[in-house]
Amino acid sequence: MMQILSLLFLLGVLTMESLSEEVQRLVDRRYNGLQFGATNQDYVLFKTRMDPLEESYTLCGWLKKRQAGHYKYWFAYSTSSSREEIRPADDGYFLTLSTPADMSSKVTVELGVWAHWCYTWSFSTLTAKVNYNGQLLGSVTTPSGRKVVVEGYVVLGNEFNSHGGDLNYPFGGDLFKANLFDEELDASQVKAMADAGLCSDIEEGYGRSRFLKWEDLLLEEKSGNVTEIDVGCYPDVEEESNSTEECECEEETFSRWDLLKNDKYFNRTVTAEMVEQLKESWDVLGDFEGATVTDRFISHFKFYHETDTCN
Repeated sequence: MMQILSLLFLLGVLTMESLSEEVQRLVDRRYNGLQFGATNQDYVLFKTRMDPLEESYTLCGWLKKRQAGHYKYWFAYSTSSSREEIRPADDGYFLTLSTPADMSSKVTVELGVWAHWCYTWSFSTLTAKVNYNGQLLGSVTTPSGRKVVVEGYVVLGNEFNSHGGDLNYPFGGDLFKANLFDEELDASQVKAMADAGLCSDIEEGYGRSRFLKWEDLLLEEKSGNVTEIDVGCYPDVEEESNSTEECECEEETFSRWDLLKNDKYFNRTVTAEMVEQLKESWDVLGDFEGATVTDRFISHFKFYHETDTCN
């Protein structure tokens, strides 16, 4: 009950008009990519904890290589005990738990072409795998007993020569839909993600398993020459149906997004019936209790949206 009242109070501080405009801006923005300059000053850096990834993870993203040569790192996670905890380049070279996996000789990466990369690892198998456009390039064995250290720094567009600093290998390319999952995705899941294409929303189907989300990474502070770019993907683009029958939808229900964007629950006295309706639709209220209404808050809220289904 307190969670519901707390969330309603927070949302009430914004007018519906300004909230709608802000959410739409963020919805459109998540379809942007990031273009990195080719100097050591061009990066995105932040501190984080990786507790859910201690025993397994999958890192995937779409990359457009723009600089010839090797060791162009687009993501790096550094800890106080290991600056090579997770570190993929744009050519098949990969380091995890300080273990190198060099697959660069197995693939020729074209300049200026989008490619899908996925890196998986689990403590149960002690195996790290490198996937390119949905196909496994190879794997390496990581040290026995070694898990991911859970606190450190993440940098996009470079890598660390020392913990949290000394950036020396700029990416200099384009990045889109980089997501870090707290599970080891299998071969079929990796292939499905690549086959779905640049503009799909397939990653969002993994829910809370998507630990670091692309839409959140876009909100992090950018340093140097890092710009958001149009990659040719846009929201609300639906494939045409081959069926001539009209879609008959289920009886109207309110998803979390519906409740956010209309005035059904604003300026109303909270009744027992309303509480029950809210509880049915908003099963993640606890995530937002005590939050401050910010870009990140609204971004999180939008992407908890559940679409209506049709028969």
